[in-house]
Amino acid sequence: MRRAALLLALVSFAARAEPGADAHMLDGARYFQAGRYTEALVEFRVAARLAADGGASWYVAATLVKLKRPEEALEEFARAESTAPADRDGLFDYYHALACYDARLYLCADQLLAAVGAEVGPRIGAQARKVRADLAPVISAVPAPATIDWYHARAQAAFKAGSMVLAGAYLREAVSLADLRPDGYRRGDALAGLARARAGVAQAARTGTAR
Repeated sequence: MRRAALLLALVSFAARAEPGADAHMLDGARYFQAGRYTEALVEFRVAARLAADGGASWYVAATLVKLKRPEEALEEFARAESTAPADRDGLFDYYHALACYDARLYLCADQLLAAVGAEVGPRIGAQARKVRADLAPVISAVPAPATIDWYHARAQAAFKAGSMVLAGAYLREAVSLADLRPDGYRRGDALAGLARARAGVAQAARTGTAR
């Protein structure tokens, strides 16, 4: 994450944070910039618990990407989008895309990278374009049934673990992949599972147990 963008965002966050949350956010930023992502994650998570809104979740998610924990990052990005949508920006979209990429959600990654604007700066913008170029032949090829089966299997594992967010992410990818095949392989299964995942997310939001 670019230092200037992070610090500017943290100034905005600190202005509305609960007492104590801003200090943890700034400590998290210092650790993040130093490449000490485990310590940064601890500070950002403390800030998330103390803050009045969900803005710190964006930073938790970005740090999880750096720690190569993409599925946890995807859950955290979903939480951030639900609780602090106004804090979303192109830089967070870039990190979100990297989480999708690392989780093999390549169509998800491409869609997010396409939305990355000029505000991320020339370096990140160039990286986003390169990743999209690398993804282009992958996401345009007709997927094999075994590939789609893999996404269904990941979704079922997510359901078993109680993560409706992850199940939905894998099933959205399965739907998009099915659309690339003339036979729409397992599209109906993916749509049915996706409806189940969305219902689960809605239920968890009502009960305050979202995952």
